[in-house]
Amino acid sequence: MIELKKQIKAIQNKTYSAVYLVQGTEQYLSEKVKFALINSVLDDEVSEFNFGQFDMRETTIDVALQEAESFPFFGDKRLVFVQAPYFLTGKTVTNGPDHDMSYLESYLGNPSDFSVLVIFAPYEKLDKRKKITKTLLKQAEIINIEPLNEKSVYDLVKSTCETEGYSIDSDALDKLIQLTDRNLSKSMSELDKLMIYHQQDKQITLSTVEQLVPKTLEQNIFELNDLVLSKKVQQSIELYQDLLTQKEDPIKIIALMIGQFRLLLQVKILRRKGYQQADIAKILKVHPFRVKLALQKEKKFEQTILSKAHHFLIDADYLIKSGKVNPELQVELFILKFSDEQSHLQVN
Repeated sequence: MIELKKQIKAIQNKTYSAVYLVQGTEQYLSEKVKFALINSVLDDEVSEFNFGQFDMRETTIDVALQEAESFPFFGDKRLVFVQAPYFLTGKTVTNGPDHDMSYLESYLGNPSDFSVLVIFAPYEKLDKRKKITKTLLKQAEIINIEPLNEKSVYDLVKSTCETEGYSIDSDALDKLIQLTDRNLSKSMSELDKLMIYHQQDKQITLSTVEQLVPKTLEQNIFELNDLVLSKKVQQSIELYQDLLTQKEDPIKIIALMIGQFRLLLQVKILRRKGYQQADIAKILKVHPFRVKLALQKEKKFEQTILSKAHHFLIDADYLIKSGKVNPELQVELFILKFSDEQSHLQVN
């Protein structure tokens, strides 16, 4: 993030590279780079004549490069954006255009000094075995926009609030980060909505976050499992019915419930073996935040109870997929059956 700030600052100060490769999947950061380039490189009066944007799934790279080789119209620089360069990855596009990689290699070796060519690669990784990828990585200035970790997202959202003259309660910020899956683009999008709502008092609260920021299906399932484990039968069924009203698939709901109960069991077992949060996350290959939540939850329940829930759900999933039961009713039956089983286990 520090390096990205330096690169954006250089762009704002009109210190440009001839070719940029913006690589990564964080959409919010990608938009920040685009905004900085457009506002710095282009002259407002003739910007529409000196800006080109080309999607490589629809247009050949030749067209974009010819644009970059054309002198700017009454301006100092021409700005060319290349989007979706799938030829840098192992992906293929059915009936996609025929790209001339030799033309791109030639341009990278001798780019126009009156143009700024920006290649946006919104992919987790590139195919570094390809000659064109190797050449681009060597010749271009790399702007990394990989997803940020939880702390960085937290800090950036908080600093954005302060910059805009808003304050946000710590529990409200925690909830916002949680509801947006610690994804910066989602967090910033929801933050815009919250700031509009609080434009009078400038104070973002927990109640507003809970009211305005929607839960994902996985978050709803986490809450459903929590209610089930807490033997809150009526609330469990009401939440489940709400999900059905939202047209969620019962099979998908059960699959997510199974996954979350499996995670609770795995985390409990690994914790008992002495593993810490970071180690558990690496072993299970899941986000550390999910492990953190699971650690908070699993301590409240015996392994036998978690194991029973997991087995009941697997049985329900089998019955649904074999066509032996009504899919919508099976989740409710599980809730009732598991509640009775908990009571039986606790009595014994």
